[in-house]
Amino acid sequence: MSILESDWKKFKELRKIALDRFCQGVLADANTITEHDALSSHARYVMLYRLMRDRDKDIVRVFDAYSRSKALMALRLMVRHDLLTDADLSVLSEAGLEEIANVVRQPYELEWIEEIERDD
Repeated sequence: MSILESDWKKFKELRKIALDRFCQGVLADANTITEHDALSSHARYVMLYRLMRDRDKDIVRVFDAYSRSKALMALRLMVRHDLLTDADLSVLSEAGLEEIANVVRQPYELEWIEEIERDD
């Protein structure tokens, strides 16, 4: 299903907001990881690598789909990852809001790893 023209215009602005929040979140998580002194430098490096790898997959899936035919799916993913507030979304038409009404928000959370042990 394609997005309404009026919602497509608003989607472009919502996409900018969500992309900024996504990037801010990744940077905040990276900072949290690098400052976690309870883990070794190697463990923090591994966590940081995994964070960037996983978020890179998400940024492509959510934000590279920049066409009207893929906008509703991208919008659902933005809501799922909790990148848009209800206030942000209030600019959409009733039809647009119905398309995302059943999306369950699942904000990003860091997945801490156990200290990595190597057999040398």
